[in-house]
Amino acid sequence: MNRNKKLQVTIFLLLGLLLILLIHVILHTKVYVVFSASLGSVFLIGLILFLILYLYVNR
Repeated sequence: MNRNKKLQVTIFLLLGLLLILLIHVILHTKVYVVFSASLGSVFLIGLILFLILYLYVNR
């Protein structure tokens, strides 16, 4: 069975990208936009984190 040898590096880079995007959104979002879009953003970020962890555990 041929396993992906660079899976850990890929996951590290994806988490780094997610962190950078979160910091960018927090720094450049106005307060009224955060309140109107906060619930959808939280669900989307949670879904992305869940999928990354699920794919890592079930490789």
